[in-house]
Amino acid sequence: MSDNEYFVDTADRLNRVRMARAIAILTPLQRHLFHLIPLLFHYHRSGYPGYNGPMTPSGIADYFPNDKALEACQTLALAKPVVFHSQQSAIYGVYSMGSTASFGQNPKSDIDVWIVYDPTLSNEERELLAQKATKITQWFERHDLEVNIYLVHPKQFLLSKAGKEEAGAALGCESSGSAQHWLLLEEFYRSHICLGGKRVAWWPNAATSESHLFLGDVSHLPASEYFGASLWQLYKGLDKPHKALLKVMLLEAYASDYPDTELVTTKVWQRTLAGDFSAFNDAYYLLYESIESYLIQKKDPRRLEIVRRCFYLKCGIRLSVADHPKDWRYHKLGALVQDWGWSDNLLSTLDECGQWHCGQLQWFNEQLNELMLGSYQTLLQFASVNKLSESLKISELGLLTRKLHTYFSDDDKQIIALNRLWSHSIAEPHLTIIFSPKTQEYYLYRCMPNAREFMGNRAVYHSHSKAKLLVWAAINGVSTEGTTWHDYAQQAIKSTQLTKAARRLPAMVNTGSWRVSKMDLCQPWHFRKVIFLINFNTDPTQGWRGQEIMVDYMNANIFSLGRQCINMLSSLDVICQNSWGEWHCHHFEGDTAILDALVYVTPGMQRANGSTDVDVISCSNRLKTQFERTVTTLIHRADRLSRQARTSSTMVHPLQVGKVKYGLFFNSKGMMYQDLSDAKAFYQRLSKHRMLALPRPDLGNDPFSKIPEVIGDFAAVGAIQYFLRQDKEGIDVYILNEENELEHYVQPGTNVDELVSQVSHHHAFDESYLETERFNLPQFFRLIRIEGKLRVVPFGVDINEAEMEF
Repeated sequence: MSDNEYFVDTADRLNRVRMARAIAILTPLQRHLFHLIPLLFHYHRSGYPGYNGPMTPSGIADYFPNDKALEACQTLALAKPVVFHSQQSAIYGVYSMGSTASFGQNPKSDIDVWIVYDPTLSNEERELLAQKATKITQWFERHDLEVNIYLVHPKQFLLSKAGKEEAGAALGCESSGSAQHWLLLEEFYRSHICLGGKRVAWWPNAATSESHLFLGDVSHLPASEYFGASLWQLYKGLDKPHKALLKVMLLEAYASDYPDTELVTTKVWQRTLAGDFSAFNDAYYLLYESIESYLIQKKDPRRLEIVRRCFYLKCGIRLSVADHPKDWRYHKLGALVQDWGWSDNLLSTLDECGQWHCGQLQWFNEQLNELMLGSYQTLLQFASVNKLSESLKISELGLLTRKLHTYFSDDDKQIIALNRLWSHSIAEPHLTIIFSPKTQEYYLYRCMPNAREFMGNRAVYHSHSKAKLLVWAAINGVSTEGTTWHDYAQQAIKSTQLTKAARRLPAMVNTGSWRVSKMDLCQPWHFRKVIFLINFNTDPTQGWRGQEIMVDYMNANIFSLGRQCINMLSSLDVICQNSWGEWHCHHFEGDTAILDALVYVTPGMQRANGSTDVDVISCSNRLKTQFERTVTTLIHRADRLSRQARTSSTMVHPLQVGKVKYGLFFNSKGMMYQDLSDAKAFYQRLSKHRMLALPRPDLGNDPFSKIPEVIGDFAAVGAIQYFLRQDKEGIDVYILNEENELEHYVQPGTNVDELVSQVSHHHAFDESYLETERFNLPQFFRLIRIEGKLRVVPFGVDINEAEMEF
């Protein structure tokens, strides 16, 4: 027997072992569904899941349905196929990859499937096959099995190495797009199962042959790919951080030995070749072992302990549960846990992860985030000496970093959603707020306001903003309509008002089915939801002795009430969700709180295509109805006036606040207010029409040069924005920084794509940038004249993918 024949036989044996292990972990229904995956792509007939017309290509090379597949057809009431050998096969092979059949497979694991198709298929045929894959995914969903199907060109990786683009999956929630290639192929090699079709030649020094499928050589992974891959794993960590941490830690371990990295794929093959088909010759276990060796060498027991917990939780086995099913991993994992020296208490806590409360989740999330960002920082330093991977699309880099910025931002006004991980419900019956004069912060506890309740109890959240605690609890499902709130060491009425406000919030912050799209992330943010929380911290109405009915009868101004002209609004919290999916909470206090709040919200409402959803909650002891009605009317008026205003015209609305009469000025840039008692300043402001104009940059010696007005319409605080216009002399570059300060220069002798790539690389690896805003990479826009008008077009967004959720 030749070496090649021996390799083929050995790989076949491992494939059979993996198939048996996958089946052992699945439920009886899932086993039938798993056997159907290749059958549904081999046969294409009306009445079968995924059927989308007669023109869709089908047939898998060398595939014959086995008895298990035919039995699955019978169980799921599918017509038994006529078994035949297809002369023309549109598909080279169907393969599962990832955690399937490994230590990492658990009852809730999804199944990733690669369909490697014949490269001679036309674009239309490939599109029909992709549509069929989508329909099959949806059919599996109806049977509670998540199957993600990807179409793969057999030379997709080889062509990317040669600098040629080939059709691959677009960046999406489950597809890494251009963020990683060879690292993805390495994961495929170490974990795949051939469900039908050609064998994969994944052993060292393999080459293309007619009977085998060779996708590329992964023995030397390019250093340039680690940056994109680490970004992708951080993005995946927004949903499943325990799983992503293992992947990003493996990248760090790989990078530490570069270029002499010993890949998990290599370890699997060496053990298989030595005849080791035991449970410890498992891709997921060897992934863990690689990380463990690296962290022991680094003398980093803290990170190793968190990695072990993530590995244990990913397996989905509950060792402390007596009647837990004992599959092929059970005793091996038990031996590992014994070696780790875990206590029974720790084991029980991990096994009860489905009942973790918000405090446990918050702590674990914090640990995972800290470790992932630490690994990212290490990989960033490793990658900074190399260029960005040529295959990494700058538009996809922008999408990934923008999404990560919405979660890993250091903005203390932002409210980060809590990842529930495995917990089913984290609602609390009682929540208590305590203010610490020492730190000047508010602390949230999940208990009654009794001193003994706080013994050994850790605050689950803290902030300088009291309202932020309320919103955090509502957004994350910790506070519901049944939760009672307590304001420690305050009068009972404070707790009552707190509870009433809190019980209204869950319905308001529930965004339902709304998701962030690619187009949303490529454009300036705008508000989708705004909630005004009135007099939450301080309440002037408590000492007011007037009659509320008279306020209505006289149509009195609650911002300037009575002969004393008292402003009944002294504190205001604005809770808002923007089109990037971020929640923020801003506090305004004092006589001009309502005016400052309007200045803040108006531009974000103005940029929205439709109307912004507005709610008002008054926490006042009195004048509740009057406040909610008046403030709601004022917000809608501000929104309407700002939309009516144009660059050449300013809308003015008078409003008395306290003893001062103000003019509220609206134009295409937003709103500002001015004391009208200063008539000279008022008329100057009115005549100039230049309110809120962007600061004019130095435009060189050309006295006729002009800032395009359309840039002002896209200006958004908090984002770095580049507006690029191709000209004969070069590229006109307009830059708005996070504070909306404008710069302008002309870049000679380059094209837009090169400039975008250079600027992105600079921001990605610049040290001063890393210390401040880790993921706040610039947004890029083209300035293009369409039908005589200058338009702003987001850079690099495919119109067909614009509305894709991301």
